[in-house]
Amino acid sequence: MGRIKITVFFSVFVAMLGVMLLAPITPSLIRELGLKEIHSGILISTGSIMTAVMAPVWGNISDAKGRKPVILIGFIGLSISTLLLTITFYCGLHKWISGGLLLFLMIVTRSLVGMFIPAILSASQAFMGDVTEDKERGSAMAIISAANGLGLIFGPAIAGIFSLVGLLWPLYFGIVITAVALFYTLFLMPATKPIIQRGEMKVSPLQPGLRIYLFVALVTMIGLFTIQVIGGFYLQDQLGLPSDQLAVTVSFGLMFTGLAVLIAQIIQSKWLKWEPRPMVLIGSLILVASMVTFLLTKQLPFYYLAFFVFGLGSGFMMTGFMTGASLSVSNEQQGGVAGLVTAMQGVSAIIAPILSTSLYHANKHIPMGLILLLATLLSLFMLRVSQKKFSKNEIREMHNIP
Repeated sequence: MGRIKITVFFSVFVAMLGVMLLAPITPSLIRELGLKEIHSGILISTGSIMTAVMAPVWGNISDAKGRKPVILIGFIGLSISTLLLTITFYCGLHKWISGGLLLFLMIVTRSLVGMFIPAILSASQAFMGDVTEDKERGSAMAIISAANGLGLIFGPAIAGIFSLVGLLWPLYFGIVITAVALFYTLFLMPATKPIIQRGEMKVSPLQPGLRIYLFVALVTMIGLFTIQVIGGFYLQDQLGLPSDQLAVTVSFGLMFTGLAVLIAQIIQSKWLKWEPRPMVLIGSLILVASMVTFLLTKQLPFYYLAFFVFGLGSGFMMTGFMTGASLSVSNEQQGGVAGLVTAMQGVSAIIAPILSTSLYHANKHIPMGLILLLATLLSLFMLRVSQKKFSKNEIREMHNIP
């Protein structure tokens, strides 16, 4: 069991690095390539669309073929697609290709990255669902959330350090660490038997018991992406920071968020061991507190506090929705539900940048206010249903699971 948890943790961590290493350097690369800012948004969106589309597909494939083969395919595809994307950027920077052809190749290779990352995330989450009993599920999913948190911390930090050498060096590192993860998984992750689906075992996102946790996932990830997208603009406008200080300030803020996500997972897995509903309820209330702090303060230390509190709330909610979604379906549906949960991340990455920047243009406080509203409504709903408990048999009856 210990070896499984370590390999799954490392797999998710590397997959998140694959996302976070690219994000910080994309705007600079776009500028160096002589392209427009909108092209950066197109790259991010195409990758997110592929993640949303392919995550359920990979989850179902892992049910039929096994978790380890899908994770290995994910790492192979991620290594190759990151290499192709790096080669494309390299050729563009050296003026070997340009214009429409360059943009086309960038979109294709970035889409491939988005296609293979959910293979790793979906199959890894399903693997945890396979090897844990109901009472252990929360602690197991906290391990995956912790890997996400570390990816949020180290991704921007590593990208920042390697970009001092050259803009493409973060991607070079990404290729190497993905190859290491591939061989690590190949030799150390235990093999798994396929989970053969029967008849009507396909997972529907509208299933009773599951849909609320998918909504929690959507709210959580929209909040995280919104903070990433408009957090820097908000701090600069609120504090009047010069551009040369802004990047460092925002990086520290996001690192505090990632650190808090990790701390929340440690607290949950080692001591609290809460059920999904209390985790979501407490997490959403903490999220409300963080948004109030963002909206009311005008001092940098309190903004750092808001980033940290936001990470705590997000950490509890991440573990809550992953655990709740996993427990709401049968063992045969773990891959399918993990794919839907991962798809919520892709959908959020599509919605949040467009929505948050549009609202920010209208008024800088509206994006934070929207998160506050969503978190408040979610906490009120979870408070209303928190007293209602379902047995395993009742959950199966609700989902028509034999």
